[in-house]
Amino acid sequence: MGDTLQSLILAKNPTLIFGASEFLLALVSLGPNPTFVPLVLLLTILRIHGLRIACRSTRVLELICSWVAVTGGASLAHYSSATNALSSSSQSFAAVAVMSAITYVLAILPFYVDIRFHRRFQTVWAQITFLPVVWATTWAIVSHFSPVGRLLNWSPVSTSHPFHWLLPYTGPMGIDWAVGACAALSSEVAAAWLMDSDNDEQPVHISTSPGEAQSNRRSRSLLTLGTLLIALALPSLHGSLPARIDTLYGVSPMGVACALPPVRNSQHPTLGDFIAETRKLTSQAKVVLWPESSVVFNSEGEREAAFEELRKDIQQSLIGVAFEEYVPQDPSNPQSRMKRNGLALVHREQKKGEEVVQYYKRNLVPFTESFSAIPSTEPPTIYTLELGAPKWATRTEWSSTPNHTRPVTITSSICLDFAFSSAFSSLDSRPALILAPARTWDPTVGLAMWEQAKSRAHEIGSMGQRESAAVGGGGISEIMQVGSGSWTRTIGLQFPFDQRRTVYAVVGELGVLVLLVAIMGGTSVAGYLPALSRSRSVLQAVPLLRRLLPGRRRDQENLIDVAVPGESQSLLR
Repeated sequence: MGDTLQSLILAKNPTLIFGASEFLLALVSLGPNPTFVPLVLLLTILRIHGLRIACRSTRVLELICSWVAVTGGASLAHYSSATNALSSSSQSFAAVAVMSAITYVLAILPFYVDIRFHRRFQTVWAQITFLPVVWATTWAIVSHFSPVGRLLNWSPVSTSHPFHWLLPYTGPMGIDWAVGACAALSSEVAAAWLMDSDNDEQPVHISTSPGEAQSNRRSRSLLTLGTLLIALALPSLHGSLPARIDTLYGVSPMGVACALPPVRNSQHPTLGDFIAETRKLTSQAKVVLWPESSVVFNSEGEREAAFEELRKDIQQSLIGVAFEEYVPQDPSNPQSRMKRNGLALVHREQKKGEEVVQYYKRNLVPFTESFSAIPSTEPPTIYTLELGAPKWATRTEWSSTPNHTRPVTITSSICLDFAFSSAFSSLDSRPALILAPARTWDPTVGLAMWEQAKSRAHEIGSMGQRESAAVGGGGISEIMQVGSGSWTRTIGLQFPFDQRRTVYAVVGELGVLVLLVAIMGGTSVAGYLPALSRSRSVLQAVPLLRRLLPGRRRDQENLIDVAVPGESQSLLR
């Protein structure tokens, strides 16, 4: 036989080809913002590679080569964002390499479980959909124990893929299931091609043997899965537009702003700079947010004095002040002090000491914060802002309530807390706006954190305001700017606002897992597709799909076992 592409991949240079493919795909898919299609391709290669080496004596060596290739690609993908994370760029890169290596081991576990246990299921449908369920479950578990939440997960977070609309219903587990399902489907099709001969024009004969019947059932299950994925992708074709801001009916227009004073002579802005910048914005915005750790307070009294100064001239606006404060670590030793990161809501009607300390940061950045700060254990709460009428509307037009205001429910979280899908699981109602102060050391990390914040907002059906550069949710998904400088924007909030929680907020990850297992057990779904005997003419028109049909040539060459006799394993399980 001449060297076909199949034989080159599986017999001639398998380690080199698989290793190079995995390195390149890891490089383009496992950066701070994993992308859907390259990630699916990477999982497809890893699954085929795993099926090939599962019964070979060289599996440990090839697995190590795969580990090195993927870890190297993932580490380089994070290189630009990691160089400034710690005091030394080499230390930062080494830390990222270690975390990438650990993440690879976690990512390989679903493939091992799939190869090891899938044959125990009696139906082909369950065998094929087992990997997506294990894949989604694995990352749900990992995100609960990882110190960085979902930041290093092999999971797409941007809204560029067609399954992002699932977030309010299934949360990130639904997205992970879609990734695993696409990888399972594409790997089955690729395996069919790899196991086929280089002659695609051989006639297909109908057979009633048990092997052909199994192939028939597998083909139906693959077509069912493909049809399901296409159906789940269709709603993304319907675009979501932002709410109108030029009307009072059904919408509450509200100005939001972020106070970002200019940096002069490389000096961090002072409290006075932030107060002066805020007073410039209050005429345009009802909510003004400061960046994470904008100011530092050494005591509660100093904090209250600063808030008293801020309240002097902020009109009717609500100011979200993100701060650091030092508190005694040991009450018996006042000198042992640790800092904590918080957000307070300040408005002019408060008296001294009445400011609402809305939230303290719960998840600390490893190394940079974990040794110097105290994490909070208190979940976020909801604050209700009584929003007055805009300048171009009368009070009676705006609201018929005695105070002529509209309620706007607000909650908050800080930076790394948004990397955890359980960030707002404690809320008993849906907030209209989420305040998301954050501070990062690199624009790519900032973009990754923005995608996480946007995902959390979509999951609970809210709108997020991030202090640095963006507003997301409610049909808005854009970055306002990159770099310093204050900005304002008018957004439209639903009125009356529907405070009912989303499906995902109600059922949580456990409920989603039950749904995914139920889908895996839905063996009767494939039976509703037309019998392959009635649709063969359509499928045979596509060479790649024709390989999935029963009746391939009996003398088909075994490409799996060219180099290692006695270890034959078909990729078509």
